[in-house]
Amino acid sequence: MSAPTAPATTTETHGPRRAWAAVSVLAVVGTLNYADRFLPAVLAEPIREELALTDTALGVINGFGFLVVYALVGIPIARISDRGAYGLVISGCLSLWGVMTMLGGAVQSGFQLALTRVGVAIGEAGSTPAAHAYVARNFAPERRAAPLAVITLAIPLASAASLIGGGLLAQALGWRTAFLVMGALSVVFVPVVLAVVGRRQRPVIESVAAEQVSANWWDILRKPSYLAIVAGAASISVAGYALTTFAPAFLMRARGMSLGEVGLQYGIASGVTGILGLIVVGKVADRLSAADPRWLLWLVAAMTATLIPFSTLGFLVDSSTLAVCFIALSYVVGTAYMAPSIAAIQRLVPAEQRATASAIFLFFSAILGSVGPLVTGLISDTLKADLGTMSLGRALLCVVPLMHLVAIGCYLLASRRYVREIVD
Repeated sequence: MSAPTAPATTTETHGPRRAWAAVSVLAVVGTLNYADRFLPAVLAEPIREELALTDTALGVINGFGFLVVYALVGIPIARISDRGAYGLVISGCLSLWGVMTMLGGAVQSGFQLALTRVGVAIGEAGSTPAAHAYVARNFAPERRAAPLAVITLAIPLASAASLIGGGLLAQALGWRTAFLVMGALSVVFVPVVLAVVGRRQRPVIESVAAEQVSANWWDILRKPSYLAIVAGAASISVAGYALTTFAPAFLMRARGMSLGEVGLQYGIASGVTGILGLIVVGKVADRLSAADPRWLLWLVAAMTATLIPFSTLGFLVDSSTLAVCFIALSYVVGTAYMAPSIAAIQRLVPAEQRATASAIFLFFSAILGSVGPLVTGLISDTLKADLGTMSLGRALLCVVPLMHLVAIGCYLLASRRYVREIVD
């Protein structure tokens, strides 16, 4: 099937109508991205049983190993995106991770599953920075949090889609069929990306002086506010990836829920809370940051502090219904922080380095965040002899609330120098 004809190169920025249409398409791409990423975590229990894996192995395959590869290849691909090839990069990445997800349905061992996840990680690594750079290119600085929030809606939408669709599909037809179907959806969406986003936009060249001042992409690492934002986001990622990797398994083991029940109940709860959280935080961030850009950071700190009690109670209550609701509320932190954080770092770099700034941000978030599933799996396996099915809940309780506390401190620290370091 041939792809629809798309403009090879465009000058200037896209108009509001096309830019928002592209944002809608990028939100779908992001949903497919995260759905394929979340799928092994949703299906962790049947995969673990069939392939005879430990919690530590699941933490490596679904967390540590995946995220390290994701982090390492993200920056080189982002350098291509910074040349304006947003659509080409995103469509190429979409094709790769879709095919590799489909291959995941044919694996016969944990090692083979890990190899397919490496392929998925390489594909997914380039898509998000390119989408962020597209928004920064086509929206004014004070209007970026809203489109970034729409794109970030992909996280709760994907969580709901993978939990509900993947869970019910796997319960009816097996986890291998779920991999095949979810991967195929990504592949067939490629022509839509090329048609709406376009293949590329002409690279922005602002001025010779600006290029000389920020010639090196690593200059961003010299800004304390950027480093503090990255540290805060990485802390949230440690908690978020641990939750994403093991929350469905916790609900099945410790609360006696079936795969279908977890998919339906937790999928709906996390999807609704995540979407509402993103919409509210995105709109409030745009409104407050117009008066003071530090609200992009203060808002993340305030939201995280408000939700910490649920990050704790979710693993302590006996009721499966309350556990689902509290864990879903905790999940909001791991989704709603992204839009204001990305909007904040985009203002610290010139236009030609925005995708790279996002990729560095995601690099450290992924590298440090990958520790979450690994440590959680190790703690769970260590405690299993004494606590049995409750060991996973205790492991999550050790990781999630603590890292949320660390994140609050980092975002408040970042706000102290942020205004002085803004470029855009």
